[in-house]
Amino acid sequence: MWTPAKVETRRVELDLSGSGQGSCVVTQVICDDIAICNAANLTDWDANSVQVELCEFCRVPGCSSGGRVAIRRVSDRVLLIPDFATMVEKGDQSEEWAPPRWMVKRGVLALSRAQWDLIQASSANALIFDLIKHASVGDLLRIFHFQAPRVFLPDYLQPLMAKWELITCTNGHNSENDLRHLKRLFSDPAHFDGFEICNPRPDSYTVSVFLDLPSDAEWLVFSSEIEPAIRLSDELYFRPIP
Repeated sequence: MWTPAKVETRRVELDLSGSGQGSCVVTQVICDDIAICNAANLTDWDANSVQVELCEFCRVPGCSSGGRVAIRRVSDRVLLIPDFATMVEKGDQSEEWAPPRWMVKRGVLALSRAQWDLIQASSANALIFDLIKHASVGDLLRIFHFQAPRVFLPDYLQPLMAKWELITCTNGHNSENDLRHLKRLFSDPAHFDGFEICNPRPDSYTVSVFLDLPSDAEWLVFSSEIEPAIRLSDELYFRPIP
């Protein structure tokens, strides 16, 4: 998960004469010097599936494929996540709704309320914080799958295809119990009724899973408590409710 240290907006004049539009002034959203939205003032922020990477030649929504996110609220954060629901629904056409390139490289984007307010102020139709849809337990589990090592889960939309044979052990008190709990997280999200945002107990530690790879691969998964708190980042843990 990517928690940017700096978020800013930048107005840029583009030459779109190649698409017959002439010049156009757009507002870009920059996080840690990376453009996460190339035309905030032209983006349909109110859509269920928000395209933050518009076509480089015309900046018309829907002209190019991919660059899609869903926007969710978790506690005091705004998360830009892959549009999991639409990709699952579209099946073979899921690439049309794939996440932006920066998300594939840097991960899900977690913004503070102040950072989101800056983005919201740059676009007339961006939702105010209080109107953003709350994340579901299914959303958070999908994020966990998205962040899993790709060698372990080649397709993050198909958690049942995880390669469990690659796991050698954990550094928890009982590797068998750890793996049993981990496998529950890769089952159907409907097995959980909800979740709570929580902090691991001070006397616990984050359990690591080790993969059988030429170079040591360590994957931080959840706290060492009896009912583990699932790690999405150092600042964000959640506990599913059975």
